[in-house]
Amino acid sequence: MKTQVDLYTGFLSSGKTSLIKQVLDSRVYSKERIVIILCESGEEDIDEESCSRENVYIKRLTKDEPLEASIIKEAYKKHLPHRIIIEQNGMSSLEELLGVLDERGVRKNCEISNIVNVVDCRTFDMLMNITGNTLVEQAANSDTVILNYADKAMADRLGNIEKTIKALNKQAEILRIELPEDYGEYLKDNSAEETKGSFLKKPSDVLLAVSFILVVGYFLMTVFTVSDFGSAKMDLSWLQVINTIFISILMQAFPFLILGVLVSSIIQVFVSREMVIKYFPKSKAASFLAAILGGLFFPVCDCAIVPVATRLVKKGVPLYAAVTFMLAAPIVNPIVIASTLYAFPGQPHIAFYRIYLGVAIAVASGLTFLFFPGNEKKLLTGGNSLLCSCTYCSSVGNKGGAAEKISAIFKHAGEEFFDVGRFLVIGALLTSIFQVAIPKDLLLEVGNSGVVSLVIMMAAAVILSVCSSSDAFIARSFANQFSMGSVMGFLVLGPMIDIKNVLMLLGNFNKRFVAKFLIVVCGLAFAILIFFTAIFF
Repeated sequence: MKTQVDLYTGFLSSGKTSLIKQVLDSRVYSKERIVIILCESGEEDIDEESCSRENVYIKRLTKDEPLEASIIKEAYKKHLPHRIIIEQNGMSSLEELLGVLDERGVRKNCEISNIVNVVDCRTFDMLMNITGNTLVEQAANSDTVILNYADKAMADRLGNIEKTIKALNKQAEILRIELPEDYGEYLKDNSAEETKGSFLKKPSDVLLAVSFILVVGYFLMTVFTVSDFGSAKMDLSWLQVINTIFISILMQAFPFLILGVLVSSIIQVFVSREMVIKYFPKSKAASFLAAILGGLFFPVCDCAIVPVATRLVKKGVPLYAAVTFMLAAPIVNPIVIASTLYAFPGQPHIAFYRIYLGVAIAVASGLTFLFFPGNEKKLLTGGNSLLCSCTYCSSVGNKGGAAEKISAIFKHAGEEFFDVGRFLVIGALLTSIFQVAIPKDLLLEVGNSGVVSLVIMMAAAVILSVCSSSDAFIARSFANQFSMGSVMGFLVLGPMIDIKNVLMLLGNFNKRFVAKFLIVVCGLAFAILIFFTAIFF
């Protein structure tokens, strides 16, 4: 079993040492051999003689001495500890410390167990303004955030601190304490809970358990079905259809999602917010033109557009331009144009109409957000979400070399892929269920009923969630049952809004913006398509 490593981060005088003492005084790790590495010295101190228990070894670094892998390896070799507790220097980069722990020689014997960020409620606002990314980095990458001296802060101020922490790190457990002994009580209670075996404490644990039960149930049902159990056979064809659709959507979307997060990461690492503000067109007309033509130079489909658009907003691109780009890019994409021409041979006007209508809806939506922008500062989820909270790119900045930046791109892309990908998986599952639950005969019965057929095809585009690079072939199959105006509704709205993209939007933007976005885009798309159908079809 590997040695467990607990990291305690936080600024000087936040109370890290007092909390580590509580760990030693509690009986939680009473049978473990522990090495404590102190990277800074404050008012509180720990030494082996005053420690209330045995098998505790302390390594103290001198001022400005960096914590290198060789120190951890030496401590491991000398004491063979069950646990290493590191009190990090508050001004040091957490990313650099994680890099040290990720070195092969350390990783072979040690693994990170818990990252605890200790926040002094009395100085949080001041440090947030002074240290910026360092505090964000610590809070965003912790498993537990302890709000120390909670009784010294006003209730509304404490609430705001907690909101900021939640915005930076939704997964972290936030603990308010007034005295170090409160942390000791928490450790004791937490240990008792673990002893009782209550492992379903978090929503993610419940979701994992439900997923596991469903997978096991599906496996058993499949075995019973293919086996000769006579009456035990059940018709699971519907489940197999859901499974097939689910897998096909993921296989179709994942390559484009990878492309999207890579583009997003390149923008994050190589393009500074100052560059975007300096070089992005100041003229609103030129901004719209750049947003429309951006799809030609960033050929991403709808599966990858949300991460890219989110990154552009974080970098300072105006909201109306980002909305226009997000809606137009999946349609003016050269691959999408080619697939539309191929799916409708001899009918190049279909591809032209698709581009024309897509750009018209994108510009109309962008104009709506230009004249009615709302509160852009609270647009993204998170109080300080204009900053990237990952541990990889924040320390690279303009100082890192090419190798560091390329490494940061791939590490950042990996983190963003898992962050956004979970919404894609949930969206793909919902889409699969809806496709099986809604009978296709119902769609065909209303195929030629004017406005209703347009609404049905727009709804089908949202529900089916087909990638814009291949949705033209699906639209072609509807052409015999539905009017061409309705089919255009499928071709135009699908790349702009579908289930998986709505979930990804909810993961990056606040609910008010997403609701406004859906109403504006769907409303304008319906009005423009009705007008267009009345004239041309």
